[in-house]
Amino acid sequence: MAPRYILFHSPDADEREGAASRAAQRCGLTMVAVPGPFSLVVSDESDVLPIPGGGAVIGTIFHRHGPPEAIRDFDQRAADAIRKSGGAHLIERYWGGYLAAFEMPGGVCVLRAPMGALPCFRLRQGDLHVFASDPGILVKAGRLAPRIDWDALQRQLFMRDLPSPRTAIAGLSEILPGARVSLPEKGNRAEQCWSPWDYAATLDVMEPEDSAEQLGRALQQCISAWGSRYANILLSVSGGLDSSIVATTLARRGRPLSCLTLATRDPSGDERSYARVIAAHCHASLHECGYSLDAIDLDRSVVAHLPRPCGRTHDLAFRTVVTAKAAELGADAYFTGNGGDNVFYNSASARPIADRYLAEGMGPGLVRTLRDVCAVTGASAWQAMREARRVLKGRGKGYGWRTDPLFLNRDIVAEESRQPAEHPWLEVPDEAFPGKAGHVAMLLRMQQHLDGYDRALPFTLVNPLVSQPIVETCLAIPTWEMCAGGVNRAAARAAYASRLPPQILDRRSKAGPDSFIVELLTSRMAEIRERLLGGRLASQGLLDLDALGASLGESRLHAASEYMRIMALLDTEAWIGHWT
Repeated sequence: MAPRYILFHSPDADEREGAASRAAQRCGLTMVAVPGPFSLVVSDESDVLPIPGGGAVIGTIFHRHGPPEAIRDFDQRAADAIRKSGGAHLIERYWGGYLAAFEMPGGVCVLRAPMGALPCFRLRQGDLHVFASDPGILVKAGRLAPRIDWDALQRQLFMRDLPSPRTAIAGLSEILPGARVSLPEKGNRAEQCWSPWDYAATLDVMEPEDSAEQLGRALQQCISAWGSRYANILLSVSGGLDSSIVATTLARRGRPLSCLTLATRDPSGDERSYARVIAAHCHASLHECGYSLDAIDLDRSVVAHLPRPCGRTHDLAFRTVVTAKAAELGADAYFTGNGGDNVFYNSASARPIADRYLAEGMGPGLVRTLRDVCAVTGASAWQAMREARRVLKGRGKGYGWRTDPLFLNRDIVAEESRQPAEHPWLEVPDEAFPGKAGHVAMLLRMQQHLDGYDRALPFTLVNPLVSQPIVETCLAIPTWEMCAGGVNRAAARAAYASRLPPQILDRRSKAGPDSFIVELLTSRMAEIRERLLGGRLASQGLLDLDALGASLGESRLHAASEYMRIMALLDTEAWIGHWT
């Protein structure tokens, strides 16, 4: 089971101990003694590592240069370094999915791991600060009476996956990955302690051979480390590069590995032939299942366990199968290759051309990258050069976050457009490559989609490709190496060239559930129309009902952007229903 926790901080020991005791009783959690001005309740006390002298780390943490297994304790020297550095020592010497709370000079600190993995939501009640793994546990503990923050929900829909400390539940905020809260507080914002710009490639770049070697080591270390935590792993495989890298690394554990793949009735969403190749290569069992309309309950949100609407209704079909199969197999962990496209910079962009021009000027390297980008994107050389020139002209103006105004009320779009996208990672250094700005934005876009399963389920979700050492290594690789040879994710392919079957290594196609979404829309259009055109979003004035109504016509052939947005709005309706 994924770690669940509530951490209390207050200078009043009686207040925080009383709050923790009541929470433990109501939620069936265990109180764990933590040195310092903290009180902690957890689902499993083995997930807590005390920091000698004051504080604890909750979750899973690995040593950056140690064996690929979770550490069990901190010695006094490490504890002193953590406190003295305000947590920087943790970020530099360790990695994992954790929340650290400790005393430091001048107060206390709560720090979330740079890649997240263990969520942290926060509320304040007088002098009592409360931090928790999920809002549901706060409700059960009697600490949260949920109320929708409609302004925040509106912003969420428009900003399209931009992480924000503000959730759509009033009074509840989130500590973002790599951020630190110091108590007593200094200002109104958490401080970012980890930045991708400390690792992103500039003019000092690695040779391609070094890139592949370093990335291969990071992948092996991180996937093996996560794999060591669990006895019975269920892995989602598509036969694509990302999940296959995870599969072939986990297969080396010497323990049985179960794989799961889902297929649509339409061949466009059927990847079973590729999944069979990688399962056979890894000597793993493969469970082949299908998407079912029976799994779709329009009253149920995919992300009902989260304080923000970021799901899509069709994902219910996939997650229903995963949950059932994990229970059938007794799996204690569910692994995915999620985030691989983002981490490995799978981008159909001309930015690598601009980056190489800035690094090397005109020359044979630039010509090779131009050819590579054309091969990856299908664009002509003229189109690619024109786009690269546009990118270069915009350098120094920051990254333009892509918003999503589709089907939103026009007045709301105008209002939200006047407010710039804000996140510390979007503050692009002057010397940064524009391709790396795009890479960083891709890392931001994935964050809200990594907590996809309720923490009350009897298995832990693990996305090993989104591990700090892997991300830092990929950030240091120039974008033009990510498309070298005219293939996407080239650095990752090179890193695992000797470990994957040729059918997987050379694969360029990618399937998806699009045909299932169209089937869902076609079969339940009348109900979907009624739900969206007469639902809570509509009553709050958030939607452009004319545009949405036209798109929901009975005979309409939807574009991908439209039906994906419809799926998101449907799930948002269900999310609102859950929290009200």
